[in-house]
Amino acid sequence: MEAAAIVCVVGIILAVFIPTFIQQLRTSKTSEAAEHLELLHQRAAAYFMATHTAAPPADEEEADEDGEAPPARPSVLLRRCLPPTAGPTPRNPSREPAPVDFASEETPGHATWAALGFQPEIPLRYSYSFEPTASGCGLRSPAGTYLLTLRAEGDLDADGERSVFERRSTATEDGELEPFGILYVRDRAE
Repeated sequence: MEAAAIVCVVGIILAVFIPTFIQQLRTSKTSEAAEHLELLHQRAAAYFMATHTAAPPADEEEADEDGEAPPARPSVLLRRCLPPTAGPTPRNPSREPAPVDFASEETPGHATWAALGFQPEIPLRYSYSFEPTASGCGLRSPAGTYLLTLRAEGDLDADGERSVFERRSTATEDGELEPFGILYVRDRAE
């Protein structure tokens, strides 16, 4: 009789504990997305604030009457720049962490990832996207609008249903890129 009571109590404890434990384990895996979106935002903000150089406009005159080349023009200095769209990288998220080389020439958008210096050092479960509303330099975002969306998508249980994390950013009048709103999350642990 006592053994039956013990088995019953253990069964009840396991019935409550195991689903909660699995949900907590899945939720802890989602920290990757928030951490890497914060890192990606920091890299994008540094790129946006940096001064970039561009070649001066080409001269139509190749040489003057004496056959000498025209004097070289100084490089143009540019600020408030964002590189073009990149991602999702990797193309599909994975259930188990997998290494990803963001700078590899086979990776779509590798030039953008390299320009931002975004290369997570740990294997990833999520795929990441960098989506500016416009790329180039001299960018501004009107009040109440965002300039950039950073996205992480995951499928932690491999059921085809993806969780989505998005961080949006806006440009301040001081030329800084700052978060716009809260971190948007849909189906955190799907």
